Amino acid sequence: MEKNMNKERSVAFVVVRLSSSRFPGKQLRHIGDRPLLCWIIDHLRGCKELDEIAIATVAEKSNEPLRAFAREHGISCFWYEGEVDHVTTRLRRAAEAFDAEICVLVSGDCPLVHAAAIDRMIHQLRLDPDADIVRILPDKSEVSLALHGVNVDRKRAWQLADDLSDRHELREHLFPVIGMRPDLFKKAMVSLPTELYAPFHRFSVDSWADMEFMNQVYAEVKARGWAFELPNVLRMLKEKPELREINAHVHQRRLVETIKKVLFVVDAGGTFGYGHLMRSTELALQIVERMSWPVTFLTDDEHAERLLKERGFRVTWGAVGRPASRSDEPLDPPIEPLVSGHDLLILDVYGPRDLPSGWRQEIGATDIPVAVMDRMGEWTQEADMILFPGVTSPSEEEPPSESGPEIVAGQNHIILRREIRRRMLPKEKLYDLLIDLHQLEQQHAVERFAAHHHLKIHMVDGSDSDFPEWLARSRFLLASFGYSFYEALALDTFPIAWPLSESHRKDAVRFYRRMGLAPALIGPDDDLERVLCPLIEADECAHVSLTDGTPAIVRKLAELAERGSRRSPRRNRRVIGEKLNAGLPKGGPAFFANRTKKGDTP
Repeated sequence: MEKNMNKERSVAFVVVRLSSSRFPGKQLRHIGDRPLLCWIIDHLRGCKELDEIAIATVAEKSNEPLRAFAREHGISCFWYEGEVDHVTTRLRRAAEAFDAEICVLVSGDCPLVHAAAIDRMIHQLRLDPDADIVRILPDKSEVSLALHGVNVDRKRAWQLADDLSDRHELREHLFPVIGMRPDLFKKAMVSLPTELYAPFHRFSVDSWADMEFMNQVYAEVKARGWAFELPNVLRMLKEKPELREINAHVHQRRLVETIKKVLFVVDAGGTFGYGHLMRSTELALQIVERMSWPVTFLTDDEHAERLLKERGFRVTWGAVGRPASRSDEPLDPPIEPLVSGHDLLILDVYGPRDLPSGWRQEIGATDIPVAVMDRMGEWTQEADMILFPGVTSPSEEEPPSESGPEIVAGQNHIILRREIRRRMLPKEKLYDLLIDLHQLEQQHAVERFAAHHHLKIHMVDGSDSDFPEWLARSRFLLASFGYSFYEALALDTFPIAWPLSESHRKDAVRFYRRMGLAPALIGPDDDLERVLCPLIEADECAHVSLTDGTPAIVRKLAELAERGSRRSPRRNRRVIGEKLNAGLPKGGPAFFANRTKKGDTP
């Protein structure tokens, strides 16, 4: 018997594709001091029962870096030439190609695989030659096993499961048939140490929030002098359970689920600035995290492109309703098929510019729902929804049109970026004035004023990564007017407006009035001494309680995507926008809590 056991060759197959729809290239992103994929391989190298480690991927150009990774780290790479989404067949062929009698399936997005647990599972399967699969006995306390993304099976189980996977949703996941037909697969049961059990939490990386969670966990574990291993992570989370909130809202895809593709168009850079980009990025992140819908951005600013790609988004170069910068470079793909290839279009275009009549037909958006951010005008009446993420909606002063787009507005729909939310505890105010002005004449005027009154100031660009920390450390923010005013209030920093345009001035007036604040505006002919001195001497403090309204916006967008465009034969029902200070609609943020457990498409 011992001789037969030794002949069973065991191979770990790490299932990886770099073209993830929600978070492309996540396996090569760093957790602490090395890429996610390195952590998986390093942990697997600690397995004594494994004969070989192989990456199992698909013959796509985007996966070429995986071949280089395999060579660099001295492991094998199975390059599957078959159907991209046929995961079960890919793994079956890999097992056959590597002559693996015992197959260890390792999901390429789970960095905390545990060598000792895998060894025990392989050993248990070798002890029972009739068994097809290994299953874990429940813990006495009935809490969940925290080891995610690992299965140990015999090759014959993979072959049978692949034969039985006769539908697309069965082939594109990691052998769901095995769980659906337990009568066909004999189990070898094994118990694992109690230190590997804990209340259910996500230890896979499918979104930006998951990566943030992993990096924070890594930092906390390293600070204690511990190795980044599953038992140590679980031990640390008992000490700091609040870290679980970082990605607790991330939705995990079910086996069968309707996935909508979202296209987000944003004006950024140059005269447009980056305020729109900052809030749109947060909204897009929460669409991915709460709905599991992939988001692609269309923009034509290089800095914006870098920022978006850093957050894991796909970015296509171009613009809507105006020539793109570097317009000599053709949009690839062209705008019409790009738009029509998505299920929801969101437009966040710069305030002063309008789109021409008939713009929906021109860009191929007649059959998909369209939402416009923060704009009210003749052209926006062609949209299905207008989102005012705050209190500046003119619709509060105008009767809603029964035939017009749905209006979503109010204090309960303010987008607060995660960088702001994490700094909302009281901070020591080190600066008197934080200056976010783009005109040199204004900057010089403020510098002279500050020098005369011995004020400590700091000049900043709102797109800087350090902007939230500067904002939290300042008593006042002086800017033209923008979304940073909400962020300032959230951080107990009083915002002062120096508007550049009449539309900015009107929005600022609405903002102060509807937030219950005394207006703090500098007009074109105002003297800084007259306006700023009383504010600074009074040491005005905001003390306005704000919460992130992005989940409520995501829910509205989900409803819109489900209903479809009011221009389609299936006409939308008209929903009037919520009034200012109204409560969150039923189903609120909790509506997007985790609804399933592990079972994602690799």
